[in-house]
Formats: sequence, structure tokens, C-alpha cells
Amino acid sequence: MTTEDKSQQSQFEKSRFGAMMFGGAVYIGVVIAVSTLFISFVLGAFDERAYFQRAVMVIAGLLIGGSMLAMPYALHNWAISGTHRTVTTVLYFGEILVIAVNTLVSFSSMLAEFSGTVLPEWISLYEPFTILGAVYTLVAWAIIFTTDPAAKITERELEAEQKFKARVSNKKLEFLDSLEGEDAVMQVALADIADSFNPERFSKDKKSFGSGKVKPALAEQLFTKKQAISDKLPEIEADDKSPLQ
Repeated sequence: MTTEDKSQQSQFEKSRFGAMMFGGAVYIGVVIAVSTLFISFVLGAFDERAYFQRAVMVIAGLLIGGSMLAMPYALHNWAISGTHRTVTTVLYFGEILVIAVNTLVSFSSMLAEFSGTVLPEWISLYEPFTILGAVYTLVAWAIIFTTDPAAKITERELEAEQKFKARVSNKKLEFLDSLEGEDAVMQVALADIADSFNPERFSKDKKSFGSGKVKPALAEQLFTKKQAISDKLPEIEADDKSPLQ
């Protein structure tokens, strides 16, 4: 690759990065707009004093918008090949379709409420089903997670390990039913019997200490006898009668 080619590639990467940043900003802005509209529409279904329900629905609306941001990220960094990418792409465009319909219904309903515009019949019939957008998001991500190739690999490894353990257990049973297995069981049983019913375990005789090869030393050789205080008195009296007095 020549210096000119490297320069062109570097320029392309810079332009690509700038375009992605600009497009990402536009995308995020649109997601915020449609999420706000949908949340405002959904909150109209609850009483103003239903604070908990309204808070939950606000969070749900934000999560649906967050899903619209997470899908492209997953396609660029996680679902990058094979069936996983195909499934994620289909679910992504399906979510865009659901968001588009819900946005249209939300705006039409709010427009009719505040301006008196007559709603088309199909929008009135569809309004109760707009909440299914949250369910779609839940199902979509569940499918994405379950079709993850890494999860399938882990599943196959665990299945292989379980089959291996099962076959080892079967072979152990087959071995125990064979003549060799009976001989092995007999050897283990005899060794266990010899250890469990060893006469030394039930003997009341005193046990020897050490190897018995070393003779015990006499107490006089090991310890110096303490001299009594009375033995010291003559020496003390002699010192008291010394000429220095």
C-alpha cells in the first residue's frame, strides 16, 4: 500500500467516523422525541394520583427507547454474523415498525384530544394495543439472548459433559456386574474387614511409646538435684564471721 493509498484510507476513516457521529446524534434525537411522545400518550391512561403506575410507565417508555439505541450497538458489536445477526436485524426493523405505528397513534390521539380532530376508526381500535410495544421489546431481546452462538456453544459443552458422565456411570455398573468387578469388590471388602476388625483395635493392653530402641536415661543424669536452703546456711554463717567484720 502506497503513501497515497494510506492517506486516502485515513481520510475515508475520518469522514466515516464523522458521518457516524452525526447520524448517531440524529438517531438519538429522534428516539428521544418519539419516546417522549409515547410516554405522554401512555400516561393519559392513568389517574394523576396513580404515582407508582405512572412512574413505572415512564421507566417502561425509557427502556423501549433504550432498546432502539441498543439494537444498532448489538448489530455492530455482538450479533455480527450468521443466524444471530439475521434474527437481530429482523427484530430491529420490527421494533422500528412498532415504534412508528405507536408514534402515529400517540400523536393522532393527543391531537384529537387537544384540537378536536376526529380520529380514524382503526386508530381508536388500535389504541389499547400500543402497550404491546413493551412486550415486543421484551420478546425481541429474549430471542436475541437465546440465539447467541456463545450460549449455544456452552449448551453443547454442558450436554456433552452430562452425556460423558452418564456413560462413565453406565460403564461402572457394567464393570460391577462382571467377574472382574466382583473380584475387585471382594478385595476391597476383605481389606475393609481386616481394617475394621483388627484385633489391635480392641486390645486393652498398654501401647508402647516410641520405637523401644532407646533406653530411658536416669533421672540423675538428666536433672540436677536442687540444693536445699538448709545446706547453704553453714556457708552463709561462715561469710558473716569473716575478718572484715
